[in-house]
Amino acid sequence: MLILIMKGQSQYEGTRTFADLAADAMRRAGHEVVVDDLTVAANLRERIEELALQYRPDLLFTINILGEFRSEERTLAGLFRAPHVLWHTDYVFNHTERLVRTAAETALLMVDPTQIEGVHSVFGAARHPNITFFPHPAACEPAPDDADLDAYAARPIPLLWSGTCHRPEIPWKQSPPKVQKLFETALDHALKVEWAPPHEILDRVLADAGVDLSDPANAGSRTACRHIDTVVRTTRRFAFVKALAKTGLPVTICGDNWKDQLYRFKNVTYLGPQPMPKVVELMRQSRVVLNNNGNFGGGSHERPFTILLSGALPFTDTSRYYEQVFEDGEDIAMFRWMDLPTGLDRLRRLIDHPEEAYPMVQKGKAKALRDHTWDARLPIIFAAAEACPAP
Repeated sequence: MLILIMKGQSQYEGTRTFADLAADAMRRAGHEVVVDDLTVAANLRERIEELALQYRPDLLFTINILGEFRSEERTLAGLFRAPHVLWHTDYVFNHTERLVRTAAETALLMVDPTQIEGVHSVFGAARHPNITFFPHPAACEPAPDDADLDAYAARPIPLLWSGTCHRPEIPWKQSPPKVQKLFETALDHALKVEWAPPHEILDRVLADAGVDLSDPANAGSRTACRHIDTVVRTTRRFAFVKALAKTGLPVTICGDNWKDQLYRFKNVTYLGPQPMPKVVELMRQSRVVLNNNGNFGGGSHERPFTILLSGALPFTDTSRYYEQVFEDGEDIAMFRWMDLPTGLDRLRRLIDHPEEAYPMVQKGKAKALRDHTWDARLPIIFAAAEACPAP
């Protein structure tokens, strides 16, 4: 099978790394793969049309991009006469404008199954009939195993945190008072529970206010749940920043927008923004690596799997998916937002006692290598492509 992967811009080289790893896995599975970097094209549409003249692929795979592409009214699948599988790695309603322009023939992959429920609830199952849960695979190849506990304990970075420092901002603060009240009520509900799908929270508030959820004219109000998702994520992440700083634990941080927050930390090494391959190198030198799950409370982020394949221990907020595929305390360490102090006490113990973390790393790495690599995820992509209508 000939597979064409097109990749675009990406913060920290994230989705570009995913595209390359997907290609490597597809080649190991015996397929011919072409990866085209669209960022070097002077004209995006013309470049894609050139590719359509040059290749006759059996499958198109993109990450976050090109669902809305049209060439003389032809979709990407129509132009290449091949199934198009599009993986959304972010909260899908952050891309509502793209989503509503994505053809129904496009197979969509989501990192959280509750986002599938949200899309079907707002737009109807017939609008995007081919949507599949595709949890993030690990974003690296497995590191060599540490020889023993002493080698693990000698890793030079006790605690690593990688990611952008976001401060909470209120996107609805200029809205009419009635609208502000609706959003504030939804946000209050969201922050009082460990996690619930943002679309479900906002839908309940809208319904209580008399909004008819079945009326397509109200779809825009419902997809505004993206604001709840964003504010919950940034509020909790910033709370974690402040709580972690108070522990005094030694932490190495890489990512953007941290400089005006470093004063909070008594023992910090700041490395600035780093591309994903460099972050993987740092994980391979770390004992424990932090993860905030991007508010994917039903699904996954790539980081826990990447951490494990790097030979480190993920310390992450919970998700329904992690609870299904891991066993807390056996092959991963999780905390709960509703009991953050207990979680940070546990984090300190894991750093102070590498002999407790090391067996978890060994078990978790074996599980990630077996079940959570790109090689293991490929059947999901191929099944989604097979379910696409014939071009």
